[in-house]
Amino acid sequence: MKRITLFILLILSVLLLAQCAQLPLATPSVVEKVVPQTVVVPQTVVVQSQAQTTPSAACSKQVYVVTAPLVHPYIAQWQAAAEAAGTELGVEVIYLSPAQYDNQKQVDMTESALSLPCLSGLSAIAAVPDILEGAMKQAADMGIGTTQNASCDKAVNASICMSTDFAKAGAVVAERLAKELNGKGNVVVGFGAPDDANHALRLKGLEDYFKANAPGIQVIGVMKNCDDPAGTVKCAEDALTAYPTMNAYYSTGNLPGVGAAQVFPKAGRSDIIITAVDDAPEVIEAIKTNPKMFTYVQQPYGQGYLAVYIPWLMKNKGLKPTQKYLDTGITIVDQSNLSNYKDVMMQKFTELKKLVDTEIMK
Repeated sequence: MKRITLFILLILSVLLLAQCAQLPLATPSVVEKVVPQTVVVPQTVVVQSQAQTTPSAACSKQVYVVTAPLVHPYIAQWQAAAEAAGTELGVEVIYLSPAQYDNQKQVDMTESALSLPCLSGLSAIAAVPDILEGAMKQAADMGIGTTQNASCDKAVNASICMSTDFAKAGAVVAERLAKELNGKGNVVVGFGAPDDANHALRLKGLEDYFKANAPGIQVIGVMKNCDDPAGTVKCAEDALTAYPTMNAYYSTGNLPGVGAAQVFPKAGRSDIIITAVDDAPEVIEAIKTNPKMFTYVQQPYGQGYLAVYIPWLMKNKGLKPTQKYLDTGITIVDQSNLSNYKDVMMQKFTELKKLVDTEIMK
């Protein structure tokens, strides 16, 4: 245990001493107001380095590593659930992530983690399809159980991939918007990082539903780099300026709706329907005062818990997943169920874990 602790301290020391590189901020572009365009809001990226590790033969505790491409409210819940599973199972859980969105740094950290002593499981949230395939294959070759959250369409080497069905979630939101807009209107999208495949699937689900079921509704603009504290407000402000005919603002991530909830009412545009993803405190507070706003919550607790639990079952029970993909579902939240939606989420987690215990792992 002392060796693991010292090793983790070594990693953290190197990360803190690493030189940070900043990308210069560019001036946001102004887009046409009718023809659908993409606006990319400038974003600062911190580049960190990752220490190499040396395995040790002495193992007082099994180690399970979880990694992510950024620090984010949703991922914080996922991490907390993974650590809760570790406490319950009596294992060590190590979380690794760059300070800001950086896929390559996550790859570096994940690959380096394969050298940790006593490694018994590896799980990751992936924003880019197949970017972690090399690390997942190496883990499999070492006999280590793995899970991946998100970007599941190309997650070949992970033992199992778990996520919300993002395209399906986009369609669910589109169906509700179609009803509230009576089948006619203009939608602007608050998107995350430009290369985030999970956000792209959410957008695809929305657009495909409108095309098939509500052709009177159009996506007239897409704002990008909106899923962080700086971008969320900037995207909302730019959307109001560029798209005055907007009837709804569709968020593909956790934070874009937060900025919209702050900016639109102050600009006198309480008529715009705002959608969000998950339940950041700012989102829940905004829903309390805005009957036109709603969100859907995923299953961060269930995903984080299973990120440790499934590899633990593989290591300690000799079980293997019977399928490569597990849809962890969503729950719509609006003013009607603010008081009990968390109970619904935990009930869904209980059902999800039972499914894993009885059907998914054998």
